Amino acid sequence: MRRAQELAKQRLEQYHDTSEPPAEHSQVEPQGGPVLTLPEAPASVNVHVTIAGRKVQVTLRDSDEQRLLARLEALLQRFPVDTLEQDSTMPQTPVCAWHGAMKESTKAKGTWYCPAKMADGSYCKSRHPEKGK
Repeated sequence: MRRAQELAKQRLEQYHDTSEPPAEHSQVEPQGGPVLTLPEAPASVNVHVTIAGRKVQVTLRDSDEQRLLARLEALLQRFPVDTLEQDSTMPQTPVCAWHGAMKESTKAKGTWYCPAKMADGSYCKSRHPEKGK
């Protein structure tokens, strides 16, 4: 998120002097009277934020990229990232202290092993039982 904010600021500075004014809405007059047609948004962005404890996706659209980036920056400042927040629904994969990632055993569910082959042809003996077992 911090990188996105930096990029947004750079884009704002880039387009500050070169941005074009927003396109005017075209008027169409069918039988019932004048109807305002909305132009397609040439600039849009999606962002995931936590509002009232719920993760939601917010879509911002605009006809001007500079204005869109300013709105995005304001939104990101309003909903800062909680660095302590972790997704508790996703289990953490155990890591071998010497070789890195481990694989879950297909024979003993909840047991993880290191698939690394040693120089002598044997496999690493690192094992990790599932927490709570």
